[in-house]
Amino acid sequence: MRDRKEVIPDLDSIALTLLDAEVEAVMLVDLNGIILFVNSSAAQRFGKSVDEMIGNCVWDVYASGIKNQHKILVNQALQTGQPITVRQKDNEHWNQTVFYPIQVKDNQVKSIALFISDITAQVMAEERLKQALIELVTVQDDERHRISQDLHDDVGQKMTALIFELRAIKDSVENNQKVSCEEINTLIRHMELIIKHVRQVFYQLSPPSLTRVALPKVLAGFCGTFEETNNVHIDFSCQDEFPELPDNYVFAIYWFVQEGLTNILKHAKASAAWINLDYIEDDLNISVEDNGLGFNLKMNHEGIGLQGIRKRFTMLGGNVEIESSPGMGTRLSGTIPFNTSNL
Repeated sequence: MRDRKEVIPDLDSIALTLLDAEVEAVMLVDLNGIILFVNSSAAQRFGKSVDEMIGNCVWDVYASGIKNQHKILVNQALQTGQPITVRQKDNEHWNQTVFYPIQVKDNQVKSIALFISDITAQVMAEERLKQALIELVTVQDDERHRISQDLHDDVGQKMTALIFELRAIKDSVENNQKVSCEEINTLIRHMELIIKHVRQVFYQLSPPSLTRVALPKVLAGFCGTFEETNNVHIDFSCQDEFPELPDNYVFAIYWFVQEGLTNILKHAKASAAWINLDYIEDDLNISVEDNGLGFNLKMNHEGIGLQGIRKRFTMLGGNVEIESSPGMGTRLSGTIPFNTSNL
């Protein structure tokens, strides 16, 4: 077998050339901290030329604020023989340094390589994700509070009224007064409305079929239930060929429709609504439009529900828009990019 140096005559020279072309700052120092090699990126980072750095102590070019900490980490890497990674903020930038021990044939560490890279973009992305998750949890807590309030205000009031009606009938019976079938039927109707409302709340929280049945069918069923319970005509349309979606996309679109219809019921005083779902050119499009009162966008403050919808769509790379004016109804629309080839 031919020696690899016969195949690549100047292997060391090629390796050094590749390291010099590396965007990350790369340095090689001996056990005393003397710089044996430095690439152009490292020299530029420290504001010196390559020739000025070679042969000098690495700690002479290090910033005083992090010098002592990095000395300790280098000693740890030398003792353990394992690489150590540390992140540090430098003014408005974040740097990541990897101290990588170089071992020879007898497994003894003879030198250590330093890889320094700017990870500002990565750290900023992580911070944005953390903030988005915190905001999403806050929105979810607010939504739970809103649902609790709705149950208290709506179901609680209806149940209280029902109790008074039952007590009135009880008093009539105890006083040997006649109780008509119509009174009893009225109580039954009131109880049926309460049961429907409670079931609707449970269905809104998490439909049992949401992850087992195609999204268009779930939305059609939800619209039908909403129409029957609230006496608002709902026209739902969706194209025949609609892709299967991951759960996070399914829930985002479902909650979008739920929030749109909830706002129609609470604020729009509409008699009809039109919901359209389609998938065109790698975009999922959903809209909820009504013929209700409408409002002035400049004067309106977005509620907790809409804020939550925006957060969910933003986390999926999408956006939400609202179009409305007094007396002209409201249109809530959202778009989420989605490529079926990624499934």
